[in-house]
Amino acid sequence: MNAPVLHFTPRAELEPHANLEAFVELCRLSEVMGAHRQFDKNAWDDGFLKGQNKANRVVFSTLEAASGNKPEPSLPEPFLNFAKAAVIYLQDKRPVTSQGTRIAALRCLEAALRQQSKGSRPTAVDPVVLDTAVALAKQQVSPSVAYRIAGQLEYISEFMASKQFISLRQRWKHGMKKPQEMDSRISKEALEARKGKLPSAAALRALAGIFHLAIDPPDVITSSMTALMVCAPERINEVLRLRRDCLVDGDGEFRGKLGLRWAGSKGFENTTKWLPSDMAGVAREAVDNLIRVSAPAHELATWYTANPTKLFLHEGAAHLRGQRVLTLSDVALVLWGDKDSESQANAWANRHELERQPLEGRRIGYLFDDVERAILGMLPATFPFMPGAPELRCMDAIAVIRTNEMHAIRATYLCMFNSVDYEAITSRFGTREGRRSIFKAFDYTEDDGSPIELNSHSLRHYLNTLAQMGGLSSTEIAIFSGRKDVKQNRHYDHMSSEEVQAPISQALKAGFTSELEPVDVSGRNLMMRSEFKGLGLTAAHTTEYGWCRHNFASEPCQMYRDCINCQEQECVKGEAHKEANLRQLKSETEYLLKQAKAALSDEEYGADAWVRHQATTLERVTLLLSILENPEVPTGARIRLDVSSAPLITADNVKPIRVLKGRKKQALL
Repeated sequence: MNAPVLHFTPRAELEPHANLEAFVELCRLSEVMGAHRQFDKNAWDDGFLKGQNKANRVVFSTLEAASGNKPEPSLPEPFLNFAKAAVIYLQDKRPVTSQGTRIAALRCLEAALRQQSKGSRPTAVDPVVLDTAVALAKQQVSPSVAYRIAGQLEYISEFMASKQFISLRQRWKHGMKKPQEMDSRISKEALEARKGKLPSAAALRALAGIFHLAIDPPDVITSSMTALMVCAPERINEVLRLRRDCLVDGDGEFRGKLGLRWAGSKGFENTTKWLPSDMAGVAREAVDNLIRVSAPAHELATWYTANPTKLFLHEGAAHLRGQRVLTLSDVALVLWGDKDSESQANAWANRHELERQPLEGRRIGYLFDDVERAILGMLPATFPFMPGAPELRCMDAIAVIRTNEMHAIRATYLCMFNSVDYEAITSRFGTREGRRSIFKAFDYTEDDGSPIELNSHSLRHYLNTLAQMGGLSSTEIAIFSGRKDVKQNRHYDHMSSEEVQAPISQALKAGFTSELEPVDVSGRNLMMRSEFKGLGLTAAHTTEYGWCRHNFASEPCQMYRDCINCQEQECVKGEAHKEANLRQLKSETEYLLKQAKAALSDEEYGADAWVRHQATTLERVTLLLSILENPEVPTGARIRLDVSSAPLITADNVKPIRVLKGRKKQALL
């Protein structure tokens, strides 16, 4: 007979243990993530992700179970209840869209406790346990994912120490270096990464061909949604949340342009995207295709919105309304429009546990009310709204389809609809084994004969790279791509070294100034390089807003071309096109500052730094414009802002003067 295991709690842990128990009881009753309804479950439903019609699940399994993609065993007590309470509390304080990284960190923490022979007591967490958890993360996942898990562990340790669940002599740091981002354009690794991020030429040709050849609804839906992702660099979840009235004909400054009403994501608000003129026809055709093939599902969604408790009967089955009992052929007719599918109808009724009704001659049937109730139970869980889009009604959405209409084998329901989700589209791009590839169906292959595989996000990378090659500014690319942070652009820039060099080579061939100064330069005094010496300069180059004094022979740019916040930049009054660039920058910065402040109010991590940067930029560009528009400042004056934003102005035959900022006006000293 095995002796009972004795669990001894050290005296130092008694008070933290009591704190932890009170904390768990508090979170158990919370409404965050529906904790008061599902706290005792070990797998939670956390709503729907955007563009998905499957619930976003939170599974409290062990590290070993998660590694085997299994939901069990669950985390052991008492760590299990702590993990649940921690997820609830942290989601309230610092919400995230997906709990994946946070749950992974908790799994590593519990596994580290066991590895250090501390059982599963959260109060026994110490720096050694935390270091072990980081080591476990490194063993399980890629360096970039491990770095994110380590960041969550650091955040969790701070939270545990602040609530006095554990005692740390000093703040624990995970010590991981952020994985190096591959920014080289000429290495072999960079070229391989480029191939992995961008669609192949054969894939792009195939998409164009399929778009024009598609006839069946699954092919039309897949190719038309893909075509819209080629019209603008959008995420697939945003295409899946388009409205049926998404097309916008521009007026005013956008007259003659076609826009699409896009549903924003990742903190970016809903907006209208004005499309390149060459893609307007493609967008119109794609939207028309989607509206056409989704028309039957739209009819169903409209019916159920108006009649949420009544079964929709198509024209061929309308005579069955009011009938008390339905035969198997009647049920098959209602479901699929096929009277001969009696065996399938019987299997469907058994699956929904409908009670049989005896009929003449050993035949069976089912009550109309029972069939109606079972079919109404097939409505989307979020009806009348789309899954992952709580503001969009199903009847107004473009991504609706009759149930099973995207399936290759199963019969299409004529009485029920569903939403088109992420997997329904991406599973046809040739990356899933056992799934019908749309490229294979239309006999398209890579140039070497191998199967075409496409990642839906690669189209976004492709359009961003084209925008980089076309010379769009970082701000323009960020806005067009629906990003809040301009810095994220660099992850989508896959220009090769030859493509980066191409415009420079062309400029040199055409004449240096003809390429770098494409505006009218008549009446402008060009400065010879020999004149720099008289100004006390050894090097200079032009910028969007003026010119820069920095000597690149000594060191690279330390501002990463953030020229407006650099004290080595000077603006010259009278250069109209550069003053226009400043006004455009002011408008864009005002918009980005608004977005950053919204993120700050939502307590998004890092938003405070972005607010500070945009506020500083807006202050400096506003001050520069006020000086350039000041009639007391002579044409040709050079304006430079130092670090403190105090401007220094010089002009011919004029001593350097400083302009001090005032609340109502500026004063020349």
